Amino acid sequence: MPWAEFLAEIQTGGSFQSREETEATTVSVLRALAEVLPAPQLETLTSRVPPEAMVFLRRTGSQPDPMFDSHLFLGWVVSSLDATAGRDKTVGGLDFTAAYSGEEAIRRARCVFAAIKSRLDSHERQDLASVLPDEVDAWFREA
Repeated sequence: MPWAEFLAEIQTGGSFQSREETEATTVSVLRALAEVLPAPQLETLTSRVPPEAMVFLRRTGSQPDPMFDSHLFLGWVVSSLDATAGRDKTVGGLDFTAAYSGEEAIRRARCVFAAIKSRLDSHERQDLASVLPDEVDAWFREA
């Protein structure tokens, strides 16, 4: 499947406004996956996504990062969001932008996960989910 079709599937599923927004989300999720997946699952994933995605599935280290948790995973996805707003001027007040960004990042990750899952058989899906950080595995299963 060509990269453009892969992105179109994600854009439609996620109701993203533009291809640029879709691509930024997809790239951030793929890069986060590259940091957490062991070599066998990473190889399976790279064999199922378009060849253009392989550049985003290169890990920065030789092994998965054991400290890469759900918060760090979301951080990679949130980094592609426009989450600017005015400062909260109340002492101890909630940062509504951050709360929204977290929920939106989970939604976006699930959109990319859904496109990935459609390319995997049930055993591969289960195998991949089993090595994801806590919470991320649930988002993957629910996608």
